[in-house]
Amino acid sequence: MRNNNCILNLLKVIDLLQKNSSNNCPVDISCSKPYLGPNPTMLCFNTRPISLYKKDGTVFEVSNYTVFRVENIDNNCVTLQALNGISPNFTATGEFVTISSNCFCAIRCFPDTSITCL
Repeated sequence: MRNNNCILNLLKVIDLLQKNSSNNCPVDISCSKPYLGPNPTMLCFNTRPISLYKKDGTVFEVSNYTVFRVENIDNNCVTLQALNGISPNFTATGEFVTISSNCFCAIRCFPDTSITCL
């Protein structure tokens, strides 16, 4: 059965892209572009940083971190790793949180980057 949760569906796309970050695909600039990086010939990116917004319109944060990397998706549960820094120079923090995708109504994508994953 197809999941009608658009946030969860987009997070699944991002997770898949990060796990297969060497795919070559056509140019696109949207959150759901089918490759990581500024163009399909640059294969060095492994992360599409995101921020999530709660249903009340406020940004989701954990320990003052508001930018995350999708690490895993299991049904409706999404594990995120907090990222530190300013776009596009994010670094992994090693701080993880598992959330229900039903808690969010908006997602913001930052330019693709490469981080050392913990």
